[in-house]
Amino acid sequence: MAGRFMSWYSRVNESLIRVAGPAQLGAGHPEGPDRRSAASPCPICGNPMTAHEVLRPDGQRDATRLICPATASVG
Repeated sequence: MAGRFMSWYSRVNESLIRVAGPAQLGAGHPEGPDRRSAASPCPICGNPMTAHEVLRPDGQRDATRLICPATASVG
């Protein structure tokens, strides 16, 4: 039963990709520079953004990531 479902799902997924195209990542345009003040508070922990690391990969494939020291020490 699971094999038939996966076969059906693959066929539906392939036809949707042909019609709608692949998933869109990012905003659809290059990200501009971050114009906020470096002293602005972090939306996660409230500490200044100068204590954080912002990873902005090249291209549109990967999302921008915020490395927050409050969450980096957890785990």
